Amino acid sequence: MSTDDGWRPRLAVRARLKFDPVAKQELLLFPEAALALNETGAAIVRLCDGARSINEIVDLLSKNYGNTERKALRREVTDFLDTIRARGLLQ
Repeated sequence: MSTDDGWRPRLAVRARLKFDPVAKQELLLFPEAALALNETGAAIVRLCDGARSINEIVDLLSKNYGNTERKALRREVTDFLDTIRARGLLQ
């Protein structure tokens, strides 16, 4: 499954982002499971509000990670989103 340029990802109803103060990391929670996210993964998920396109998400991230080549960043973002979308965590 490949991300669509017009797609404006948002978390599925059954998923939510929560910070675990004990583990000191963001978790993507869904029924009967959780996915621990690194800082970049959490930043991507926080931007998935249904209002931003993939390009807008990459633009915002590139401002925060200025030393990253935009093409490489877009590839990482789309790969990550494709992975969690395949798990049914994005719509």
